[in-house]
Amino acid sequence: MQLGIDLGGMYESPGYYLDRAERIEAAGFDSLWFGDHFQPWFHEGGRAPFAWSWIPAALERTDAIPIGVFVTPPLYRYHPLIVANAAATIDELYPGRFRLGVGTGERMNEQPFVDEWPSWSERGARLAEAMDVVRRYWTEDDFFDYDGDHFSFDPVYPYEQPVADVPVYFAATGPKSARLAAEHGDHLVTIASVPDVESRVVGPYRDHGGDGEVVFQMVGGFGDVDRLIDRVGDSFASTLLPENLDEYDPRRLQASTDRVSRSEVRDAFLFAESAEDVLAWLDDQAEKGADHAVITDVSYEQDAFYETAAEEILPAL
Repeated sequence: MQLGIDLGGMYESPGYYLDRAERIEAAGFDSLWFGDHFQPWFHEGGRAPFAWSWIPAALERTDAIPIGVFVTPPLYRYHPLIVANAAATIDELYPGRFRLGVGTGERMNEQPFVDEWPSWSERGARLAEAMDVVRRYWTEDDFFDYDGDHFSFDPVYPYEQPVADVPVYFAATGPKSARLAAEHGDHLVTIASVPDVESRVVGPYRDHGGDGEVVFQMVGGFGDVDRLIDRVGDSFASTLLPENLDEYDPRRLQASTDRVSRSEVRDAFLFAESAEDVLAWLDDQAEKGADHAVITDVSYEQDAFYETAAEEILPAL
């Protein structure tokens, strides 16, 4: 089992998270991720640094740790050619260290860029086509054009291409998206708290030929549990309400957290007070099929968490 950290980027300035990146690498974590959000899940105190600006800065400040985006939808905000070009450029600068996470997007991030919010089926088909465009840009050796159902363009030349393979981590939370992940991604990313995640996501991914790494992501924190529940209850608790998948206003998302109880928050996220708590959680994820767990770290005491990880958690893995 590997363990990584997703900094999320929703609470602090981008400079603060650069300092965290150095400390995460020094602790010995296996991976570092940063959320690609145009808007946060909450308004009061929320931040939304641009992931594609932050990641190269973090790569420059660190030496070897792989750093990925969690996750980019190459659908509306970004044309897939732009994502392909950006990823290739980063890989040329920092060969082999960049990880591309892709997904079908969230309305709160994509709403300003579309006239109407499409169905998941349309977004899924669009993402499959987008990944075809991305891979063609990375591998074609001459001008190429495209004439698909969702993307079409006249011949372009791929002037920047990766010098190493850029691993694609495909986000999925159900059987249909898991199948797409098997067909169009190199690895699978899912949310650890998805009900029946082993049978609904991991199983379909493997059954359809997915042989890559399975990554489980979970919002979590280390330290004073009551204080962390307060923090998550006023921010990420909005993700527990299914109707919020169609919401795009961070003010309304945050207001909706009043409908989520403290006990529901406690049960839905990872709150750890000791290394043993984290290790027990990791054991549970491994039993469900995870190869790599990533904690979206909302800790107040991050230094204490990373020190504990370096001394007790990571050596045990």
